[in-house]
Amino acid sequence: MKIYVDKIPESGLELNEKIEPGLLSLDEHAVVNFIKPIDVKANVTKTGADIFVDVLLESLVEYTCAKCLSKFEDIFRKKFSIVREVRPAEILELDDEIRQEIILDYPVKILCKAECRGLCPNCGQNLNIGECDCGHNGPIENRPLC
Repeated sequence: MKIYVDKIPESGLELNEKIEPGLLSLDEHAVVNFIKPIDVKANVTKTGADIFVDVLLESLVEYTCAKCLSKFEDIFRKKFSIVREVRPAEILELDDEIRQEIILDYPVKILCKAECRGLCPNCGQNLNIGECDCGHNGPIENRPLC
């Protein structure tokens, strides 16, 4: 996203743009997959030599659960602000800041639901769907030794 400093009116500027995740190198992270382009809405104001940018990012993403490996969709939404000192004819490029803010907002541990039971360590059965017959999916103290 580019902001042309000399084209910002005194009343401010509202920008709307769609950015493909591949342009921000976000498609290399397998845990988070952006399904749609990222909607970027920015409100830009200029006071003297400073520019203030309030940014809202939104997109549909597909996550992979860390416990059961199921894929599920959710809305990615992030608000942040940028303040920069600029020169009059400068062109402000925000793609790097947008990329960094998105990556900083990735969840540390992605779960499909808080009570996800994960996979059976023996046979791989998704325990959210049903119990397995191998006997390894009960409490740890009741599991047979292999």
